[in-house]
Amino acid sequence: MIFRFKRFTMDRITKQVDTIVRFLEPNMAFINCHMVDYLTEQHWQRFVPEAIKHELQTVDDYLQAKELFWGQFEPALEKELRFPGVRSFVDNTRRYRLGGSEANELALTLDEFKEALSDHRKDTRLKMTELMNVKKCHEVEVAAAAVASLCTAMASADPATKLEDILVIDAGDGKGYLSSRIALEHGIKVLGVDCSEENTSNAEKRLERLKKKIPKAIRKSNLEEDEYFSNLVKEEATLNTLYRTATQLIDFSTNLIELAAGYFPQGNHSTFCLCGLHTCGNLGPNCLRLFHQNPTIRGICNVGCCYHLMQEQFIVDEFYNPTKAPDNPGYGFPMSKYLQGRCLALGRNARNLAAESIERACTNRENPSEKLEYRALLQVVFLECGEKKSHQVGRLKCNGFVDYVRKSIRKLALTESVTLTDESLLELEARFAVELEQLKVFYLIRQQFAPVIETLILLDRLLYLRECGYDRSFLVKLFEPVVSPRCYALIALK
Repeated sequence: MIFRFKRFTMDRITKQVDTIVRFLEPNMAFINCHMVDYLTEQHWQRFVPEAIKHELQTVDDYLQAKELFWGQFEPALEKELRFPGVRSFVDNTRRYRLGGSEANELALTLDEFKEALSDHRKDTRLKMTELMNVKKCHEVEVAAAAVASLCTAMASADPATKLEDILVIDAGDGKGYLSSRIALEHGIKVLGVDCSEENTSNAEKRLERLKKKIPKAIRKSNLEEDEYFSNLVKEEATLNTLYRTATQLIDFSTNLIELAAGYFPQGNHSTFCLCGLHTCGNLGPNCLRLFHQNPTIRGICNVGCCYHLMQEQFIVDEFYNPTKAPDNPGYGFPMSKYLQGRCLALGRNARNLAAESIERACTNRENPSEKLEYRALLQVVFLECGEKKSHQVGRLKCNGFVDYVRKSIRKLALTESVTLTDESLLELEARFAVELEQLKVFYLIRQQFAPVIETLILLDRLLYLRECGYDRSFLVKLFEPVVSPRCYALIALK
């Protein structure tokens, strides 16, 4: 038996999706509001639940409430008596996240995934943090072991398929972090594919640097006596036979067998495992579609990201630029026929919000960027000067609010119409000091919806796989969310 755990039905997924949609729909205007309009459009009065507005009325209230939001993952919150409206709101939104009471057991933990594939499990043995930061090292170690385990399970599922004949294709290879680790530690052949020549070049350069680190890493990990690793040290060129890079696009018409033969002519590769670590925008959904449409791809492990770069089917995104995503056309949401039938739309701000990390924000006790406050104040400046409010400022480096305004109006060529003095701007900032502290709490209130929206996006992708007939498809919480906020992988086996 390849998978050993209790499976849940497609009907259960649709019921959970329905529950989440019912929760989100009355809050969509709140979720999609523009934070830059916070002051000019009276967001606190328009969107904040009445119970919270009643409880929070002073700067001291706002400061204490932030502590409640930041402490929501701490056991002590259950004994907290202050602000019952805030606590009730936090508790309610948590119900609709993956792992919450309304979406419980729809995602496997990493331990459950390992147990499910215990007969084919591959673990991280090589201690090699060089050339990666802490976040990337965590992701690569865990994901490489998961992909290697999946490949082993694929080989076991088909007696005619040997592990050495399976080729992993890493979509969006980047600098080759994941692909080189799969090849190096687990001895599985990998073709890293990326549309950027610069990324491919960097991956190849990194591979050359990596080779020099291998002997030290093997000694550090006490693996000198391991036959595979000892041979790797003796024959440095072995890694080149396991990992190759390609600058090209893989689409639905690509013949993967021919592609594999071009880069691995000594092999006999007709079975593929498609992986992708943080595939941006539409690339994640298109990888799932490719898995379904290409019969030679027998397994997939995909971790998505950058939901704001997806194109939605049922909403017009005025900021969507197709020239930035020419290689991944089509719609990223919704994927499932079930949600397509409901014509469900999220909106760009909702998708932006879905990419925020509530776990990291709470752990680090994060306030929103001061520039968000400055931008909200700039809207007031525009209003008082008779200017339109639809200006796009973009990112600016600045030293305080006055500097932010000066650089913004120069960038927008508004120096003749926006003529407030520095003293007037400082007075404006002081006048809204209380509202700006309130804005920080509003940001945290709105942020509670972030993991709920991400849950809906992920369940839509899982539902797509189930609709396509893949009962062995699952969401797996691969990473620690504080370290790696986009921590859920879609894993499937044909």
